[in-house]
Amino acid sequence: MIEALQHPLHLLPAADHLAFAAGAVLLAYCIFGLAGFGSSITAVPFLIQVLPLHTVVCLMLLIDLVLCTVLNLRERRYVDLAELKRIVPGMLIGSLAGLLLLVRAPAKPLFLLLGLFIMAVFLWNNVFNRKAARISTRLALPLGLGGGVFTTLFGTGGPLYIIYMTGRIDDKRALRSTLGVLIGATALIRLCMFAVTGLLSDPAVYYLALLALPVALAGFVLGSRLHARVSSQGVKKVVWAILLVGGAGAIIKGLP
Repeated sequence: MIEALQHPLHLLPAADHLAFAAGAVLLAYCIFGLAGFGSSITAVPFLIQVLPLHTVVCLMLLIDLVLCTVLNLRERRYVDLAELKRIVPGMLIGSLAGLLLLVRAPAKPLFLLLGLFIMAVFLWNNVFNRKAARISTRLALPLGLGGGVFTTLFGTGGPLYIIYMTGRIDDKRALRSTLGVLIGATALIRLCMFAVTGLLSDPAVYYLALLALPVALAGFVLGSRLHARVSSQGVKKVVWAILLVGGAGAIIKGLP
């Protein structure tokens, strides 16, 4: 059975590992407060250095359900339902595939996959030309599929959803609202899948979530206050530098 589901509360990580995890959560949600995205893709590569992957995925899901979903669902009336209907079928299929990998695949290849995904996201955003006018609706299936896989595996499928939605929706408010509802929906879907498969049956996950929530909230408040004082270019440089470090760490951990 899954190793992460078998350690009870008295086998929680050592104090130094907990301190490292708290720092990763604080940093991730500070970036979320600064940039409005990037909590999981920032935190997960660092958290897997000290916690089992299954524990990390469940921990980030619980934090996001409390913080991100509530924040992102404030403007539901601007949602583009047509684009949601296009991407949701692929997302559901990808979510099931990601769940199968999460439960059955060995951890090291998944760490390597996470690191390579982060590097690919970096290259897409910083090297390749992303300013094509409008992307085809045919990309809804593959991007939804990939987003579902990486969201279920690591909580990091957001960049693929962003690629599709920014290429289809011009209105900024509608874009933000549609992405918010999509991300909230993926969180609820993962909650149901993790509960059914027993991934959420470890009481240590809830204990860690209770410890991490105040840290995440503090990071979000700090990032929100810094938002008006830091230039957007400066924020982007910091975010990408942190992601590169995290991605490299995940690749190293995933190597034989």
